[in-house]
Amino acid sequence: HSNDGVKFLGVEIGSRFTRIQAKKLTGFKQKLKRMTKRNGGKPLEQVIKELNPLLRGFSQYFRIANTDRAFAKIAGWLRRRLRSIQLRLWKKPTRLHRRLKQLGYKPPFRSISMTSWRNAASPLASFAMPNQWFNDLGLVNLAHDRTGYVFSNYAEWKYA
Repeated sequence: HSNDGVKFLGVEIGSRFTRIQAKKLTGFKQKLKRMTKRNGGKPLEQVIKELNPLLRGFSQYFRIANTDRAFAKIAGWLRRRLRSIQLRLWKKPTRLHRRLKQLGYKPPFRSISMTSWRNAASPLASFAMPNQWFNDLGLVNLAHDRTGYVFSNYAEWKYA
């Protein structure tokens, strides 16, 4: 049992690692799912405004753990979920095609289902809504957060 590490306050502390407990990650993902319902009908800016405090709080609380990979995975999943919401808000492929033309994508365009989770990861959706677009909308990017450190009053930054 000593190889498992010690579980304390949502973090699993091992001899060579510190990571978030799996149940905390799944609970956080469930909370994000509840906040990003694809049939909510809210503008994407409002959804992002509601998500940001939760994302900031989660990343600040668990920054002591080595969570770069977990944060990047959640950030990618969340962007795909937000792309799915935006596709659903656009309703028709012609709106997606208009956005693609604005960005310089050349026709002919494939017609895709605007309500499909699968198409939220399509190259057309990713080109129309790149990661930088979400940063410009103000979405907190968990993948950019620095993790695996503990702040000390006596020293600058100490890596865990």
